[in-house]
Amino acid sequence: MKPQQPRLIKPLLLMAFSFLLIITACHSPVTQATKTSTRYLAPKSDCQVIQHALDEICIPVNPQRIIALDIPWTLDPLLALGIKPVGTAIYGDESVGFSGLSPDEVAGIELVGLTASPSLEKILALKPDLMLSLDVHDDKNYAQLSAIAPTVLREYDKIKTSFQENFRAIAQLVDQEEKAEKILAQYQKRVEALRKSLGKPLQGTKTSVIQSDGSNFWISPKYTNYFQILNDIGVPLKPIFIKQNESVPFSIEVIDKFDADILFIVSHTDKPASHFLQNPLIASLAAVKNNRAYVVEQAIWYAPYGPLGMNRLLDDISKHLLEAIQTF
Repeated sequence: MKPQQPRLIKPLLLMAFSFLLIITACHSPVTQATKTSTRYLAPKSDCQVIQHALDEICIPVNPQRIIALDIPWTLDPLLALGIKPVGTAIYGDESVGFSGLSPDEVAGIELVGLTASPSLEKILALKPDLMLSLDVHDDKNYAQLSAIAPTVLREYDKIKTSFQENFRAIAQLVDQEEKAEKILAQYQKRVEALRKSLGKPLQGTKTSVIQSDGSNFWISPKYTNYFQILNDIGVPLKPIFIKQNESVPFSIEVIDKFDADILFIVSHTDKPASHFLQNPLIASLAAVKNNRAYVVEQAIWYAPYGPLGMNRLLDDISKHLLEAIQTF
């Protein structure tokens, strides 16, 4: 009988293994296929299920080690809520990537590379429990990122027109909605105070904002951060900006199209204001002749779309507008 034992044991083992597979499948916490075959899954008792641009995932209820994979839309809002991420990705070098945020605010946050191509090795070393980004940045990297930690890709087209709604969306993910509303209420109070201070002098006026790197000129989409603030405080814009949905370059030879009662030139260069204001074509503009043309810093005016950057931008806009109305 002993020679027959292996033949009897083999089918019994196969039957037991098949039964185990069936039991495991029936009790699996993942009830449907996802777009990513391998990813991190937090225990459902310790997470909240959310739907984002590419997937349905479980994120920690109280994340402790967040990585912000973009600065303007994610890092600033987190810092404003008193949450310092363990890591962040930037768009370029640090002088550009941290525009609008102070060295003290970003101190201790590890860089994990560029937003478009973050370092997976650096991310792994930080042991994140949540990563936040936009679908326009990390959709191609999502499979690798979500295998490390729950990764939320927020839909850029849904949040780009309102820094307030972007802030609320971040606050909801980290269970800080009440704090976010208090911060936004403070911003709104400042806006109303400035609107009252500006009063009637701006009625019937038009304002333009153009950008330049010293040799090239362009205008930005109507949802750009400074347009959001100008709209909030009721500053009338030149009509050419109101329907602008994308950045558009223009030649300095047609800069008179953007002449206005008040003109802001957002400088992306270290050259002094005189580089712009003494250019004959710019010097001929009515805004320059009336001393209502302002060359402003890219680091402030291209600030992150969060309360920290937006409040600093509001400070700068307030300073110039209150000066401008003295000349009317």
